[in-house]
Amino acid sequence: MDLLLAAKGFLGNNWTEFECFYRSALRSDISLLNTINDYLLQHSGKQLRPLLTLMAAELCGKITNSTYMAATATEMVHTASLLHDDVVDNANLRRGAPTVKALWKSQAAVLTGDYWLSRAFQLVVQHGEHRLLPTFTACLVNLSEGELYQLSKAQALDTTQEDYYAIIGKKTASLMASCMEAGAITGGGNDTDVSSMNKAGYALGLAFQIRDDIFDFRKTNLFGKPTGIDLREQKITLPLICALKNVDGNKRKEVINEVKKAAKNIGSANRVRSFVKRQGGIEAAQSLLQEHINEAITIFLSYPETQTRQYLINIAQFLAGREE
Repeated sequence: MDLLLAAKGFLGNNWTEFECFYRSALRSDISLLNTINDYLLQHSGKQLRPLLTLMAAELCGKITNSTYMAATATEMVHTASLLHDDVVDNANLRRGAPTVKALWKSQAAVLTGDYWLSRAFQLVVQHGEHRLLPTFTACLVNLSEGELYQLSKAQALDTTQEDYYAIIGKKTASLMASCMEAGAITGGGNDTDVSSMNKAGYALGLAFQIRDDIFDFRKTNLFGKPTGIDLREQKITLPLICALKNVDGNKRKEVINEVKKAAKNIGSANRVRSFVKRQGGIEAAQSLLQEHINEAITIFLSYPETQTRQYLINIAQFLAGREE
Protein backbone atom coordinates (compact mmCIF):
# COMPACT_ATOMS: atom_id res chain seq x y z
CA MET A 1 0.00 0.00 0.00
CA ASP A 2 2.92 2.38 0.71
CA LEU A 3 3.97 1.99 -2.92
CA LEU A 4 0.57 3.12 -4.16
CA LEU A 5 0.67 6.11 -1.82
CA ALA A 6 4.14 6.92 -3.16
CA ALA A 7 2.86 6.67 -6.73
CA LYS A 8 0.04 9.07 -5.93
CA GLY A 9 2.57 11.40 -4.33
CA PHE A 10 4.69 11.20 -7.48
CA LEU A 11 1.68 12.27 -9.53
CA GLY A 12 1.32 15.24 -7.17
CA ASN A 13 -1.11 17.87 -8.43
CA ASN A 14 -2.37 15.51 -11.10
CA TRP A 15 -3.63 13.13 -8.41
CA THR A 16 -5.12 16.03 -6.45
CA GLU A 17 -6.89 17.26 -9.59
CA PHE A 18 -8.31 13.79 -10.19
CA GLU A 19 -9.64 13.56 -6.63
CA CYS A 20 -11.32 16.96 -6.93
CA PHE A 21 -12.87 16.01 -10.26
CA TYR A 22 -14.02 12.66 -8.86
CA ARG A 23 -15.71 14.14 -5.80
CA SER A 24 -17.38 16.96 -7.68
CA ALA A 25 -18.70 14.53 -10.31
CA LEU A 26 -20.64 12.68 -7.60
CA ARG A 27 -22.57 15.63 -6.19
CA SER A 28 -26.33 15.33 -6.57
CA ASP A 29 -29.52 17.14 -5.59
CA ILE A 30 -30.72 13.95 -3.87
CA SER A 31 -29.68 13.98 -0.21
CA LEU A 32 -29.83 10.20 0.23
CA LEU A 33 -27.61 9.70 -2.79
CA ASN A 34 -25.10 12.25 -1.44
CA THR A 35 -25.08 10.46 1.91
CA ILE A 36 -24.36 7.10 0.28
CA ASN A 37 -21.79 8.61 -2.08
CA ASP A 38 -19.97 10.25 0.83
CA TYR A 39 -19.93 6.91 2.64
CA LEU A 40 -18.46 5.20 -0.41
CA LEU A 41 -15.81 7.88 -0.78
CA GLN A 42 -14.85 7.49 2.87
CA HIS A 43 -14.45 3.74 2.40
CA SER A 44 -12.86 3.74 -1.02
CA GLY A 45 -10.16 1.17 -1.67
CA LYS A 46 -6.72 1.54 -3.18
CA GLN A 47 -8.07 3.42 -6.23
CA LEU A 48 -5.69 1.35 -8.32
CA ARG A 49 -7.63 1.78 -11.55
CA PRO A 50 -7.60 5.59 -11.70
CA LEU A 51 -3.95 5.48 -10.67
CA LEU A 52 -3.19 3.24 -13.64
CA THR A 53 -5.22 5.51 -15.93
CA LEU A 54 -3.12 8.53 -14.98
CA MET A 55 0.13 6.56 -15.15
CA ALA A 56 -0.72 5.22 -18.61
CA ALA A 57 -1.48 8.74 -19.84
CA GLU A 58 1.82 10.03 -18.47
CA LEU A 59 3.75 7.11 -20.00
CA CYS A 60 2.19 7.60 -23.44
CA GLY A 61 2.10 11.40 -23.52
CA LYS A 62 0.73 13.65 -20.80
CA ILE A 63 -2.12 13.80 -18.32
CA THR A 64 -4.99 15.99 -19.50
CA ASN A 65 -8.39 17.10 -18.19
CA SER A 66 -9.84 14.26 -20.22
CA THR A 67 -7.59 11.88 -18.29
CA TYR A 68 -9.12 13.04 -14.99
CA MET A 69 -12.53 12.35 -16.47
CA ALA A 70 -11.48 8.91 -17.76
CA ALA A 71 -9.96 8.01 -14.39
CA THR A 72 -13.18 9.09 -12.68
CA ALA A 73 -15.31 7.07 -15.08
CA THR A 74 -13.25 3.91 -14.55
CA GLU A 75 -13.51 4.22 -10.77
CA MET A 76 -17.26 4.79 -11.07
CA VAL A 77 -17.70 1.68 -13.20
CA HIS A 78 -15.59 -0.31 -10.72
CA THR A 79 -17.55 0.93 -7.70
CA ALA A 80 -20.86 0.27 -9.43
CA SER A 81 -19.81 -3.32 -10.10
CA LEU A 82 -18.94 -3.76 -6.41
CA LEU A 83 -22.29 -2.36 -5.30
CA HIS A 84 -24.08 -4.81 -7.56
CA ASP A 85 -21.79 -7.69 -6.53
CA ASP A 86 -22.61 -7.12 -2.86
CA VAL A 87 -26.31 -7.54 -3.62
CA VAL A 88 -25.76 -10.64 -5.76
CA ASP A 89 -23.46 -12.17 -3.13
CA ASN A 90 -25.60 -10.98 -0.19
CA ALA A 91 -22.42 -9.48 1.30
CA ASN A 92 -22.65 -7.39 4.44
CA LEU A 93 -18.97 -6.44 4.65
CA ARG A 94 -16.46 -5.04 2.18
CA ARG A 95 -12.96 -3.92 3.16
CA GLY A 96 -13.98 -4.56 6.76
CA ALA A 97 -16.85 -2.05 6.70
CA PRO A 98 -20.61 -2.55 6.25
CA THR A 99 -21.74 -2.54 2.63
CA VAL A 100 -24.30 -0.12 1.22
CA LYS A 101 -26.58 -3.13 0.89
CA ALA A 102 -26.24 -3.81 4.64
CA LEU A 103 -26.79 -0.20 5.71
CA TRP A 104 -29.40 1.01 3.22
CA LYS A 105 -30.79 -2.29 1.85
CA SER A 106 -30.45 -3.91 -1.55
CA GLN A 107 -32.66 -1.44 -3.42
CA ALA A 108 -30.42 1.49 -2.50
CA ALA A 109 -27.28 -0.45 -3.42
CA VAL A 110 -28.61 -1.42 -6.85
CA LEU A 111 -29.92 2.06 -7.63
CA THR A 112 -26.72 3.72 -6.45
CA GLY A 113 -24.74 1.35 -8.64
CA ASP A 114 -26.99 2.26 -11.56
CA TYR A 115 -26.39 5.93 -10.85
CA TRP A 116 -22.60 5.53 -10.80
CA LEU A 117 -22.68 3.63 -14.10
CA SER A 118 -24.94 6.19 -15.75
CA ARG A 119 -22.91 9.10 -14.40
CA ALA A 120 -19.71 7.57 -15.78
CA PHE A 121 -21.12 7.48 -19.29
CA GLN A 122 -22.67 10.91 -18.90
CA LEU A 123 -19.22 12.32 -18.09
CA VAL A 124 -17.72 10.72 -21.21
CA VAL A 125 -20.44 12.23 -23.39
CA GLN A 126 -20.40 15.65 -21.68
CA HIS A 127 -16.66 15.94 -22.29
CA GLY A 128 -17.02 14.95 -25.91
CA GLU A 129 -14.72 11.93 -25.49
CA HIS A 130 -16.72 9.67 -27.78
CA ARG A 131 -13.55 7.72 -28.62
CA LEU A 132 -13.79 6.24 -25.10
CA LEU A 133 -17.32 4.89 -25.59
CA PRO A 134 -16.30 1.67 -27.40
CA THR A 135 -13.82 0.94 -24.60
CA PHE A 136 -16.30 1.42 -21.77
CA THR A 137 -19.32 -0.15 -23.44
CA ALA A 138 -17.34 -3.30 -24.29
CA CYS A 139 -16.13 -3.41 -20.69
CA LEU A 140 -19.69 -3.27 -19.32
CA VAL A 141 -20.79 -6.10 -21.59
CA ASN A 142 -17.80 -8.13 -20.41
CA LEU A 143 -18.54 -7.46 -16.74
CA SER A 144 -22.12 -8.69 -17.10
CA GLU A 145 -21.20 -11.72 -19.18
CA GLY A 146 -18.42 -12.65 -16.77
CA GLU A 147 -20.75 -12.64 -13.76
CA LEU A 148 -23.36 -14.73 -15.55
CA TYR A 149 -20.77 -17.17 -16.88
CA GLN A 150 -19.35 -17.60 -13.39
CA LEU A 151 -22.85 -18.19 -12.02
CA SER A 152 -23.52 -20.90 -14.59
CA LYS A 153 -20.20 -22.59 -13.81
CA ALA A 154 -20.83 -22.44 -10.06
CA GLN A 155 -24.07 -24.33 -10.65
CA ALA A 156 -22.42 -26.94 -12.88
CA LEU A 157 -19.18 -27.23 -10.84
CA ASP A 158 -17.22 -28.07 -13.98
CA THR A 159 -15.02 -24.98 -14.35
CA THR A 160 -11.90 -25.66 -16.41
CA GLN A 161 -8.81 -23.46 -16.53
CA GLU A 162 -10.04 -22.13 -19.86
CA ASP A 163 -13.41 -21.30 -18.29
CA TYR A 164 -11.69 -19.63 -15.36
CA TYR A 165 -9.63 -17.37 -17.59
CA ALA A 166 -12.70 -16.48 -19.63
CA ILE A 167 -14.49 -15.48 -16.42
CA ILE A 168 -11.73 -13.38 -14.88
CA GLY A 169 -10.85 -11.93 -18.27
CA LYS A 170 -14.35 -10.51 -18.49
CA LYS A 171 -14.93 -9.76 -14.80
CA THR A 172 -11.65 -8.18 -13.76
CA ALA A 173 -9.09 -7.90 -16.54
CA SER A 174 -11.42 -6.14 -18.99
CA LEU A 175 -11.87 -3.15 -16.66
CA MET A 176 -8.16 -2.83 -15.91
CA ALA A 177 -7.45 -3.04 -19.63
CA SER A 178 -10.05 -0.34 -20.27
CA CYS A 179 -8.64 2.02 -17.65
CA MET A 180 -5.11 1.85 -19.06
CA GLU A 181 -6.37 2.08 -22.63
CA ALA A 182 -8.37 5.18 -21.65
CA GLY A 183 -5.21 6.66 -20.17
CA ALA A 184 -3.31 6.13 -23.39
CA ILE A 185 -6.13 7.62 -25.47
CA THR A 186 -6.59 10.74 -23.34
CA GLY A 187 -2.84 11.16 -22.89
CA GLY A 188 -2.31 11.49 -26.62
CA GLY A 189 -0.85 8.05 -27.30
CA ASN A 190 -0.80 6.54 -30.77
CA ASP A 191 -2.51 3.32 -31.85
CA THR A 192 0.45 1.22 -30.69
CA ASP A 193 0.33 2.88 -27.25
CA VAL A 194 -3.40 2.25 -26.96
CA SER A 195 -2.98 -1.42 -27.86
CA SER A 196 0.03 -1.84 -25.54
CA MET A 197 -1.72 -0.29 -22.55
CA ASN A 198 -4.78 -2.45 -23.18
CA LYS A 199 -2.62 -5.59 -23.15
CA ALA A 200 -0.67 -4.51 -20.09
CA GLY A 201 -3.86 -3.67 -18.20
CA TYR A 202 -5.41 -7.00 -19.16
CA ALA A 203 -2.35 -8.88 -17.89
CA LEU A 204 -2.38 -6.93 -14.62
CA GLY A 205 -6.11 -7.59 -14.25
CA LEU A 206 -5.61 -11.33 -14.62
CA ALA A 207 -2.84 -11.25 -12.03
CA PHE A 208 -4.92 -9.12 -9.65
CA GLN A 209 -7.82 -11.59 -9.72
CA ILE A 210 -5.61 -14.66 -9.37
CA ARG A 211 -3.99 -13.10 -6.31
CA ASP A 212 -7.44 -12.35 -4.91
CA ASP A 213 -8.46 -15.98 -5.44
CA ILE A 214 -5.29 -17.20 -3.74
CA PHE A 215 -6.31 -15.20 -0.64
CA ASP A 216 -9.49 -17.26 -0.45
CA PHE A 217 -7.50 -20.38 0.41
CA ARG A 218 -5.74 -18.79 3.36
CA LYS A 219 -6.81 -19.25 6.95
CA THR A 220 -6.02 -15.66 7.94
CA ASN A 221 -8.21 -12.93 6.57
CA LEU A 222 -5.90 -10.23 5.20
CA PHE A 223 -8.19 -8.87 2.54
CA GLY A 224 -11.22 -7.54 4.38
CA LYS A 225 -13.46 -10.44 3.36
CA PRO A 226 -14.10 -13.82 4.99
CA THR A 227 -11.72 -16.48 3.70
CA GLY A 228 -13.36 -19.39 1.92
CA ILE A 229 -16.19 -17.26 0.53
CA ASP A 230 -15.52 -18.47 -3.03
CA LEU A 231 -15.86 -22.07 -1.88
CA ARG A 232 -19.08 -21.29 -0.04
CA GLU A 233 -20.40 -19.80 -3.28
CA GLN A 234 -19.19 -22.93 -5.13
CA LYS A 235 -16.77 -20.97 -7.29
CA ILE A 236 -13.93 -23.12 -8.61
CA THR A 237 -10.91 -20.84 -8.96
CA LEU A 238 -7.35 -21.29 -10.20
CA PRO A 239 -5.70 -22.72 -7.02
CA LEU A 240 -8.28 -25.52 -6.92
CA ILE A 241 -8.11 -26.08 -10.68
CA CYS A 242 -4.32 -26.43 -10.44
CA ALA A 243 -4.61 -28.78 -7.45
CA LEU A 244 -7.05 -31.04 -9.31
CA LYS A 245 -4.75 -31.49 -12.30
CA ASN A 246 -2.64 -34.25 -10.77
CA VAL A 247 -5.31 -36.42 -9.17
CA ASP A 248 -7.36 -39.29 -10.57
CA GLY A 249 -11.06 -39.20 -11.38
CA ASN A 250 -12.16 -40.66 -8.07
CA LYS A 251 -10.24 -38.10 -6.04
CA ARG A 252 -11.60 -35.32 -8.23
CA LYS A 253 -15.17 -36.49 -7.59
CA GLU A 254 -14.45 -36.63 -3.87
CA VAL A 255 -13.13 -33.06 -3.83
CA ILE A 256 -15.98 -31.72 -5.97
CA ASN A 257 -18.46 -33.34 -3.57
CA GLU A 258 -16.78 -31.46 -0.74
CA VAL A 259 -17.13 -28.23 -2.75
CA LYS A 260 -20.85 -28.96 -3.13
CA LYS A 261 -21.17 -29.19 0.65
CA ALA A 262 -18.91 -26.21 1.39
CA ALA A 263 -21.78 -23.71 1.23
CA LYS A 264 -23.27 -25.10 4.45
CA ASN A 265 -20.38 -27.06 5.93
CA ILE A 266 -17.24 -25.26 7.05
CA GLY A 267 -15.56 -28.62 7.56
CA SER A 268 -15.94 -29.36 3.86
CA ALA A 269 -14.53 -25.95 2.97
CA ASN A 270 -11.53 -26.57 5.22
CA ARG A 271 -10.91 -29.98 3.67
CA VAL A 272 -10.91 -28.47 0.19
CA ARG A 273 -8.48 -25.78 1.35
CA SER A 274 -6.20 -28.42 2.86
CA PHE A 275 -6.32 -30.43 -0.38
CA VAL A 276 -5.34 -27.37 -2.43
CA LYS A 277 -2.37 -26.68 -0.15
CA ARG A 278 -1.18 -30.31 -0.17
CA GLN A 279 -1.36 -30.47 -3.96
CA GLY A 280 0.57 -27.23 -4.45
CA GLY A 281 -2.39 -25.41 -5.96
CA ILE A 282 -1.47 -22.07 -4.42
CA GLU A 283 2.12 -22.23 -5.69
CA ALA A 284 0.98 -23.23 -9.17
CA ALA A 285 -1.52 -20.38 -9.30
CA GLN A 286 1.13 -17.93 -8.08
CA SER A 287 3.46 -19.11 -10.86
CA LEU A 288 0.80 -18.41 -13.50
CA LEU A 289 0.14 -15.05 -11.88
CA GLN A 290 3.82 -14.17 -12.23
CA GLU A 291 3.69 -14.93 -15.95
CA HIS A 292 1.01 -12.26 -16.38
CA ILE A 293 3.01 -9.78 -14.29
CA ASN A 294 6.07 -10.44 -16.46
CA GLU A 295 4.00 -9.83 -19.59
CA ALA A 296 2.94 -6.40 -18.31
CA ILE A 297 6.49 -5.51 -17.23
CA THR A 298 7.83 -6.46 -20.66
CA ILE A 299 5.40 -3.98 -22.23
CA PHE A 300 6.42 -1.23 -19.80
CA LEU A 301 10.10 -1.88 -20.53
CA SER A 302 9.47 -1.15 -24.21
CA TYR A 303 9.05 2.52 -23.24
CA PRO A 304 11.89 4.97 -22.49
CA GLU A 305 13.26 4.87 -18.95
CA THR A 306 11.35 7.35 -16.79
CA GLN A 307 10.06 7.54 -13.23
CA THR A 308 6.58 6.81 -14.57
CA ARG A 309 7.78 3.62 -16.22
CA GLN A 310 9.53 2.54 -13.02
CA TYR A 311 6.42 3.18 -10.94
CA LEU A 312 4.36 1.04 -13.33
CA ILE A 313 6.91 -1.77 -13.05
CA ASN A 314 6.90 -1.45 -9.25
CA ILE A 315 3.09 -1.51 -9.17
CA ALA A 316 3.09 -4.68 -11.29
CA GLN A 317 5.54 -6.32 -8.89
CA PHE A 318 3.43 -5.16 -5.95
CA LEU A 319 0.35 -6.84 -7.42
CA ALA A 320 2.25 -10.13 -7.63
CA GLY A 321 2.80 -10.23 -3.88
CA ARG A 322 0.22 -7.92 -2.35
CA GLU A 323 -1.19 -9.00 1.00
CA GLU A 324 -4.36 -6.86 0.96
